[in-house]
Amino acid sequence: MNIGKKIKSLRLQKSVTQEELAGHLSISAQAVSKWENDITTPDIQLLPELSAFFGVTIDELFDVAAKTHLERIENMLQVKKTLSKMEYDYAQDFLKENLTDSECRGKCLNLLAELHIHEAAMHSDQAEYFAKEALKENPSLKDNHTALLWAQHGTIPDWNYSNHHKRIAFYQQFVKENPKYARGYMYLLDELIADGRLQEADEVLLEMKRAEDDCRVRMYEGQIAWARGKQEEAYSIWDSMVKQEPDNWLVYAYAADRYAADGRYQEAIEFNKQAYLLQPSPKYIDAYECIAHIYEIMGDYEEAVDALEEVIHILEQEWQVTEGEAIDRQHREILRLKELAKSL
Repeated sequence: MNIGKKIKSLRLQKSVTQEELAGHLSISAQAVSKWENDITTPDIQLLPELSAFFGVTIDELFDVAAKTHLERIENMLQVKKTLSKMEYDYAQDFLKENLTDSECRGKCLNLLAELHIHEAAMHSDQAEYFAKEALKENPSLKDNHTALLWAQHGTIPDWNYSNHHKRIAFYQQFVKENPKYARGYMYLLDELIADGRLQEADEVLLEMKRAEDDCRVRMYEGQIAWARGKQEEAYSIWDSMVKQEPDNWLVYAYAADRYAADGRYQEAIEFNKQAYLLQPSPKYIDAYECIAHIYEIMGDYEEAVDALEEVIHILEQEWQVTEGEAIDRQHREILRLKELAKSL
């Protein structure tokens, strides 16, 4: 952050001498000269006066590198649940202004997407609250239920709205352009299986296997079998997946998802715990978040709270995250669960 050069640039734009600036700040002209030659930097207490004199924000006094702006925006999105209008405008303006910079264009595009997702999540939370309040006023009005459905991203039984043909078309083209990227096939398979397009899923799985033949192939083999109504075959595939790679934490995580989706909660909990134990550091929080969801579904709110307390511990110990939205969200959930426990 080259504040000296920034002060010099602002001083010349304002057409004032070093002596005039020094006189306004009640310091020596030599001090201003040292700033502008990067020998010293202004005392922090002078920053408000400098910003007022030049008519800029304190942030604008610093010639901050693009990388620093990107890191600031990324951290802001991770830490804050709600952005102020000033924060949102700053992030959007900077990111759009730098789309022509080939070095950071990719990151700017990603953060623009994350910025709008962040705003959408905030609006979804607000929409959920108002829809629930509307239902208290009129519980039989279909529009109120529809509003809650969209706010919560609920299940839509109408195939016309729930099918994924546009996303499928995108990833069909994506894997053609990126045939060696195995995860691209996974995104495509998820939607094909969800839409019951299983013959196409078989073909895509073969392509994925050619790109990278690992436990994820077995996981999708099981999912396709399950979608065809062959539950015993699916479980046989998933169980063999675990037996073949007993030291791979991912196979336990995949198995946990599948068991949870079938309502086999206790087994899903054990698989999640094993996945967590086998993970290298820094460990992810997913396993214990999943366990918390399961215990809440089972009505065991105390165990759900314990699982979320473990999530907080993981964030603090594994990621050194002690504040911000990642922690605040867990505390909100714990408070909600404790209220549910009191209502029993």
